[in-house]
Amino acid sequence: GSLKDAWDAVREACDPKFKDYAIYEHCLPFNVARAYDEAQGIDTPRIWTAERDLRMWEALQG
Repeated sequence: GSLKDAWDAVREACDPKFKDYAIYEHCLPFNVARAYDEAQGIDTPRIWTAERDLRMWEALQG
């Protein structure tokens, strides 16, 4: 699946329990992106750049 698929699955599972936490909305995209990388076999976290941030948001909102 795609990053968007992972995002949708996490939102479905976690929103009912955590959506009222103030920092949840801020942290979730980055947590999902890192978990997705790990699922793809990327063991070492990649450097976060403005370009990577833009690509992540495009993937999640697309």
